[in-house]
Amino acid sequence: MLIRTQSDKETMEAGKRLGESLKNGLICLFGDLGAGKTTFIRGLADGIGISSRIQSPTFTYQRVHAGKTKLYHFDFYRLDKPDQMMINELFDAIGKQDGVIAVEWAEKIWDFLPEKRTDIRFKHLEGDCREIIIRQVGSRL
Repeated sequence: MLIRTQSDKETMEAGKRLGESLKNGLICLFGDLGAGKTTFIRGLADGIGISSRIQSPTFTYQRVHAGKTKLYHFDFYRLDKPDQMMINELFDAIGKQDGVIAVEWAEKIWDFLPEKRTDIRFKHLEGDCREIIIRQVGSRL
């Protein structure tokens, strides 16, 4: 699925629409710095019923938000090479099946990503415009 957004508000709305259709699953986000990944996750969180402030967990690698559904938000931007503890935390969250797991900078752990997931690729166009490609990998979440 290809989505083009013209503003941060539209990027958040695209995330919200996806979130409204999810109860659990792994979402892997790919794209350059400033491409709209965290903005999309803010909308995703709204769609799954989370009202807490969503900010990138760049310095902690993971934040967990509770709502109607949990959101496990991972950000591997600062990761130079995969760390076994962080990979274990990710797989622990996946194994619980009690929420949505969103992974920013998923390319940094490419070799560890499970087959069953949703990949979302972001491309920053001019201004606030974004191209967002959503693709199911493996069986549907």
